[in-house]
Order: sequence, then C-alpha cells, then structure tokens
Amino acid sequence: MANLLIDEGSVTVSLTTTEKFEALHGDVVLPRSSVRDVRVVQDGMEEIHGIRMPGTGFPGVVMVGTWRDSAGVTFAVCHGRRPAVVLELVGQPYDRVVVTVENPEEALDAFA
Repeated sequence: MANLLIDEGSVTVSLTTTEKFEALHGDVVLPRSSVRDVRVVQDGMEEIHGIRMPGTGFPGVVMVGTWRDSAGVTFAVCHGRRPAVVLELVGQPYDRVVVTVENPEEALDAFA
C-alpha cells in the first residue's frame, strides 16, 4: 500500500514496487504549496472517474495510475473500497491525488 510522506515543503506518494508497475509511474512528489485542499473519504474508488491512461483498473479491487476526464487529471492509488485521502492540487500535472492509506485521519492531521 502506498504511503503519504508529508513534510514542511513537500508531499510524496511513495509507491511500492508493485504499484509502480501497476501505475506505470514512479513516486509522485508535489510541493506542499500546491495542495489547496485535503479531505478524507470513506471510499477512494468513488472519487476516480474518466479514462485510465496509463495504469491498472479493476473497479472495486484496484485502481492505480492516471485517470483523465473533463474535470481534470487524477493520480490514484486505491486498493479496495477503503478510506482514502484526496488532495486537490493547483499548478501541477495532476488536479487531484487519491490514495488509500492505513490511517487517513493521521495524514489529514499532518496538513494542519
């Protein structure tokens, strides 16, 4: 399962080796200043819409990679219908990042 690493200057979505293969992508590193909103949702997969380009998608099971729709570009690392952290971004290649993590409330608190 991916980890969200949050420090004063950046947010890193640290992917496992399997997730890197599934996403056809490496870790995602974002400046913390590009995060305009953070929230926790009960089902990360409900937040992912559009066409997968590139990545791995089996709805309800795994959605890892990039999704594009008319609302923008989402990078997702979701396993199962589990709680996730949603990062709304500005000035980045992705408009949103959706990640299932072990303790989403702790990740949310790290932004406070």
